[in-house]
Amino acid sequence: MSQKQFDEISRLLLAYSAGDYTLKGTVSDEVNELDMIISGINMLGEELESTNVSRDFFLSIFNTVTDLVFVINKNGIILDANDAVTTLLGYEKEEVIKKHFESFLAASSLSLIDDIKSNLKGEKETHVVEANLVNKKGNEIIGLFTNTKLHDRFDNFNGYLLAVKDITRQKKNESLILQAIISTQQAEQRRVADDLHDSLGQELSMAKLMVTNLSRFNNDNKDFMDLLETCQEIVDNAIEHLREICFDLMPNVLIRGGLPSAISDLVNKLNNQKKIKAEFALTDNFPRMISDLEIVVYRIVQEFINNMIKHSTATKLFVNLYEQNDQTIRIELKENGQGFDIKKLEQLKENRGYSNIKSNINAFDGKYTLESSANGTELIIEFPKTYIDE
Repeated sequence: MSQKQFDEISRLLLAYSAGDYTLKGTVSDEVNELDMIISGINMLGEELESTNVSRDFFLSIFNTVTDLVFVINKNGIILDANDAVTTLLGYEKEEVIKKHFESFLAASSLSLIDDIKSNLKGEKETHVVEANLVNKKGNEIIGLFTNTKLHDRFDNFNGYLLAVKDITRQKKNESLILQAIISTQQAEQRRVADDLHDSLGQELSMAKLMVTNLSRFNNDNKDFMDLLETCQEIVDNAIEHLREICFDLMPNVLIRGGLPSAISDLVNKLNNQKKIKAEFALTDNFPRMISDLEIVVYRIVQEFINNMIKHSTATKLFVNLYEQNDQTIRIELKENGQGFDIKKLEQLKENRGYSNIKSNINAFDGKYTLESSANGTELIIEFPKTYIDE
């Protein structure tokens, strides 16, 4: 064993510690123990060089993708993030690493980490969900999260990989499309209501007048008079039903008096039935909103009341309409019925009304919470105030 071999080993170790894995040691002709060590170090260098190339390749992909990518540990602490995080969220990596992921979530999405943990239990490896991030300026970014479990080389679970696609613009476009659809539907309903009122309504009124005039003629035939009365009742009922149809399609009170008047009218009708006690509260000088949004809110309240009457044992209803702050309008609907299983709403064929409510809320960038228990059901909706007419 020579000093030259010891120097060779020192030279290799210094090079490898500096990240230079290309250096190879020279093995003497003696093939002694030090030569075996040098050969082993050479093999280690080849392995480290290969691993380093793979890591560099991975990092180039990691930082090139336009989606945000986070690596978090089991507790939600961010271990790494790609360059897209800096671009889209406006944070430097140093401001992100070692922070809890909840620090970058919107208030409406704070349960995301718990949801990921819950949905990736057992053998399930991937979970996809929408959630909102908040950038450095405080603006929300709607993200489509694809969440995957991470394992070490021994297959031990040690965290999650979160790939986030920015779908803010996509959701905004979807919202505009939904608004256009709803606006078209409302215009068509208004046209149908006008046609029914102006044509069929007048014809029925004329028919009633003609039938009423028959009573002016003396006729002692009791069957004739009974038939006349029956015809009058049928025409009266037809006219009343026509008015109800027109009101459901496009309530005039909503157009003339705005949302508070329309909801107040709904509540009064409900109270007149003396089966459910309904209360309606709103902030003073509640502003007019654009007609499409007023109709949407009215339809949601109407749908909630209809579902309550059909499916609930409720005896009380509370409707609150608030101008919550400078940015938000809030609608609160609460009844004291027996409640229901919200999960069933996600089942096909059982959620048409619920789907309509969700679509209408999403169309105007609204947010909602729906809770139901043995003590009743509560629906809270918030719409941005940007949709209010100035």
